[in-house]
Amino acid sequence: MIRAASLLVFAALAALLFTADGASPTLLGAKQAGNFLLLTVDGPDGEPRAMWQDVLESEAVVEVSGEDGKPTRRLLIGGTRVLSDVLREGEGFDPNWHRTAGSSLIRKLRSIVADERLAIEIPALKKPAPKEPAPGGVNFEFSVGEGEGALAASIDGGPISERAGPRLEITQRSLLPPLVAIFLAILFRRPVLALLMGVIAGAFLVRSGEGAGLAASAGGALVDTVTVYLKGQLQDHARTEIILFVVFMLAMVGVITRAGGIRGVMNQIAGLARDARKTQIATWFMGLAIFFDDYANTILVGSTMRPLSDRFKVAREKLAYIVDSTAAPVAGVSILSTWIAFEVSTFSAQLPDAGLAPSDGYAIFLQTLPYRFYCWFTLIFVGFNVFTGRDFGPMLRAERRARAGKVLRDGATPLVGKAATELEAAEGTVAKASTALIPLALFLMTVLGMIVWVGALDIGLIERATSFPFVAAAGGHEGGWLEAATGILYAGSGNRPLMVGAIVGFTSASLIAMTRGLPPLEVLRASANSIKAMFIAVVILYLAWMVGQTCEDLGTAEYLSATISEAIPYMVLPLILFLLAGVIAFSTGSSWSTMTILLPLVIGLSYDIGFASVAADTDPRAFGLTLMVICIGAVLEGAIFGDHCSPISDTTVMSSIACASDHIDHVRTQAPYAILTMLVALGIGYFPVTFLDVSPVLSLALGTGALVLILFLKGQRVDAPVDAGSAP
Repeated sequence: MIRAASLLVFAALAALLFTADGASPTLLGAKQAGNFLLLTVDGPDGEPRAMWQDVLESEAVVEVSGEDGKPTRRLLIGGTRVLSDVLREGEGFDPNWHRTAGSSLIRKLRSIVADERLAIEIPALKKPAPKEPAPGGVNFEFSVGEGEGALAASIDGGPISERAGPRLEITQRSLLPPLVAIFLAILFRRPVLALLMGVIAGAFLVRSGEGAGLAASAGGALVDTVTVYLKGQLQDHARTEIILFVVFMLAMVGVITRAGGIRGVMNQIAGLARDARKTQIATWFMGLAIFFDDYANTILVGSTMRPLSDRFKVAREKLAYIVDSTAAPVAGVSILSTWIAFEVSTFSAQLPDAGLAPSDGYAIFLQTLPYRFYCWFTLIFVGFNVFTGRDFGPMLRAERRARAGKVLRDGATPLVGKAATELEAAEGTVAKASTALIPLALFLMTVLGMIVWVGALDIGLIERATSFPFVAAAGGHEGGWLEAATGILYAGSGNRPLMVGAIVGFTSASLIAMTRGLPPLEVLRASANSIKAMFIAVVILYLAWMVGQTCEDLGTAEYLSATISEAIPYMVLPLILFLLAGVIAFSTGSSWSTMTILLPLVIGLSYDIGFASVAADTDPRAFGLTLMVICIGAVLEGAIFGDHCSPISDTTVMSSIACASDHIDHVRTQAPYAILTMLVALGIGYFPVTFLDVSPVLSLALGTGALVLILFLKGQRVDAPVDAGSAP
């Protein structure tokens, strides 16, 4: 029944996406204007030279006085013009082409300036005026053709640079890879097969889009699946670091389990967590406590609490839900996490579009916190869920099955095998909590230490010294402590601190285990069993990343954002952006990619719509900024919601790994709770805030009350007698 309902909902969503009027080909082409700044030609010295170098080294970059009175360099922007020789029935001229291309160019230039660490300000794009360009400013002309494009830059009519090359033809077919993967995952509950078919479908579409025939595309897709997509992910250092982090973390857990450390921790916690409900409460508190990174939260909490939850017969799906639904939400709203730094970086560079400085990003983030309805409601709902012991739907059935002695359903395929989950302490070892707590503490200290060290060096808070202690105070950091802290987290965060921390944790766990009587051979055996047991999980992670790469190659996110975000009234803008972010994250399996794609678009769009839609007695600028803050929060929340429901999300996969749950069972049981929280966030959060001007604090209070009421009306206690005349 649940599978049939899921397929019906999925079919309705797919039908809606395919029957919706798509954006014009020229508008989709204009979204790619910024990519042409990266095209290179041989320079005078024979070295490749990108177009952005010509622009940023031109006379359009002038020295002006900054907001602080100090001299700064600024790129003067004139206008942006889009020409189209695509003759398609029904496609007339649209002034949005200019704005879309200009926004794409500005975003790409700002990204390049940040990556190259160039001291150049890029102001907001004014309304395009190709007939009256800004004197001394750079003007762009972008030509959109069938499968190709050309970008030209000039100053006062004098050419600076020009590049031409192929462009991506973005169509509805870009939706197929994620839809194929998700459909097959729901239908067969075999994620490896589903994801593999999604990758092959994407590779086929990429080949056919390049003009290959049916047979050539089919054969080439099979080859590209290995030689392009798998090879690309295997060569990606960031992906390798994530895999090594997971491998060494689980190997560490295997070693400390065999050495009696987990049993020692369980003996300590058992004094408080004496049954299934209290074990879930302890898991929720641990999820809230590890707020600085969602990956570390997921692996650490899931793998540590799994033995205790198994002892008290908590369903693996329930454990995975608690872990998954605390990790990203708590990291997303924490003012000191790797998430805040990333989130701020995705929109701060675009704040000049709303008349703000990029340095205002942290203040804007803090203003979004009352509007982060999905994260707050999710954390609250998980808390009430574990404290009351009430569940409903597939989670209730899973929990009652677990209390009867089956933490996994018959036929389930956990992402970590029995060799790891049934590992017991070796004979003769003493159950000491310190055997586990010391390596875990060293892991956390190493991760946080590396983040602070690298981040502080990067923002100039400290500098390297040639003698002990090899670090010295630098000139300080402009801005408040919050900006400095988040700057450190952003610059220092990444996969490498997690990987190094996991290696340190594993090494220390091995040494402690051997000093406490575990033979070296047994240490290696425990490590090998843990690593061997997660082979399928690693395959699923790589396949999920490969599906995401095909989506990027086909322009899936660009198609969705252009198709759904056009012509939106201000009252429904936050709701639509939330749903759009959810659809993109669900389809691509990445909340961070969704934020990166949508947030740069949202700043100017939401501010302009709010400014133009204001009532006569309201300050238009204040209203535009308020709508912008609400919309930023809506995109951040929608991305996390879509991530929670997506079977191809890496964080969802990692939750299944850490908790040794069947992956599809985890998604299937978590989705109803995520959807309920989403509906409350939209209906009691964003709707009254935008339509009725209700305070977000009141919405949070009312939404919390609604969730509690639903839980008591719909939910049933897991240990309550089952009414034979009613279905759970």
